[in-house]
Amino acid sequence: MVIWTLMLLGVLLAPIRESFIPNLGGFQHWDKIAHFGLFAITGFISIYGAGFFSRFAAKVLFGLIFGLALALGTELGQYLIPFRDPDFYDLLADLAGLFLGLLSSALLYGWKLRL
Repeated sequence: MVIWTLMLLGVLLAPIRESFIPNLGGFQHWDKIAHFGLFAITGFISIYGAGFFSRFAAKVLFGLIFGLALALGTELGQYLIPFRDPDFYDLLADLAGLFLGLLSSALLYGWKLRL
């Protein structure tokens, strides 16, 4: 989880100009899809990275708090990065992805319990 978090921070806080984001087929919101996907992965693996908790609910709460802090921190941190601007819709995509990742992990956990 540490390696993933460092990679995520590297991508989200890199001084990348918006012109580097592809505009394939006229779709201009690839960055929102990237934010959603990156935080879905973050939500999913944060539960497994919280192995220091024994109860699953505590792992989910850790994943939620960790993901929220990461989403808010990276968006606020973009104020300090050249060529980057924080975006409320990026934050919404982060949170939607985080919740999907946490939900997917919880569903997988419940499915494993029934086996």
